[in-house]
Amino acid sequence: MKKPILISLSTVFISFSLAGANAETIFENDMETGTLNSIFANDVNVYGGVEVSLSTDFAHSGTKSVKIGYPNDEAGVELKPNPFPPTPSLFTRKYEYYAPGWEGNWPVGLKTSRYFTTPTYTTEGGYAYMSEKLIWQTYAASCDLQYGMGMNNAIINLDLVDRYQPNETFLNGLPYIRTGHWYKFETWMVLNSDVDVPDGVLKVWIDSVPVYSNEAVVWKSTDRGAPNGDGWQSMWFGGNYSGATCGDPSQTLYRYIDDVYLSTTLDFEGSPEPPELISVEAKPPGTN
Repeated sequence: MKKPILISLSTVFISFSLAGANAETIFENDMETGTLNSIFANDVNVYGGVEVSLSTDFAHSGTKSVKIGYPNDEAGVELKPNPFPPTPSLFTRKYEYYAPGWEGNWPVGLKTSRYFTTPTYTTEGGYAYMSEKLIWQTYAASCDLQYGMGMNNAIINLDLVDRYQPNETFLNGLPYIRTGHWYKFETWMVLNSDVDVPDGVLKVWIDSVPVYSNEAVVWKSTDRGAPNGDGWQSMWFGGNYSGATCGDPSQTLYRYIDDVYLSTTLDFEGSPEPPELISVEAKPPGTN
C-alpha cells in the first residue's frame, strides 16, 4: 500500500490558486456599473411585453442584478455579449433567482441561455446551436406545479430532456428549482470533433451539483441539417417564458440574473479537494 504524500498547506494553497489560471475569459460582469445596453453591447432585444432593467430588488453579489418580468406567454429578452472568436469549448456561469409568484406558474419551458456557432446569433445556414431551458416541465406537465422539475437542451430537432432527481439537493437543502433562492447554473459544451461524430460534450451543474452529463452529443449533424460551425461564437442570456399548453401566467413573474461569466475552459469557482493519497500537513503560524 502506498503511503500518503505529505505536502505543506502553503503548497496546497499555491497549487489551488492556479486552478483556472489558464482560462480564457470571454465575458464577465457583476451588473454593478453601466446600463444594460453598455453591459450587453449588442443591444437588449425585448419582445412580447417583457420588462427588463437593472434592479436593486435582489442581488447575488453587490447591489444590482438584471430583473426580467414576464407578463405573457412567449414574452422574452435576449441579453447579448459581444460575439467572440470560434472556440470548440465554452463554459458559462450565471446566478438566477425566481421571486415569489412562480409557484403554480412554472411554464412548460423557460430559456436560460442560447448558444450559437455563428457570430450573428442566428441558426440559419445549417449551423449548430443549443437552446438551453433549465426550467422544463414537458408539454404533458401539470400547469400548477410548485417548482421547476427538469431541463431540455434543444440542439436543432433534437431535445436532450432530463428531470432533476429528488436526491439532487441544492444549497437551499431542497431538490428542484424553487423561488426565493439564488441558484448557480454552470454549463460546459464541447463541439463534436467532426460532423456526425458522437463525441460532443454537454454537462450542467446547479449549485455545483452535477445534474446532466452527456459525452456523445452530435452537435454538428447531417441528419438534422446542422453540419456547420467551427466553434461557439456567440450566446445570449435571458430568454422567453413559453407557457404553450399552460398559456399566460396569472401574474407578472420576476426572474433575476447576476454574476455572468463565459470562458473557453472549465473554470469552477473555489478550490478543488486535495487529490487522493495526498494529506495536508498544517504547519504552525510563522513557519515556512
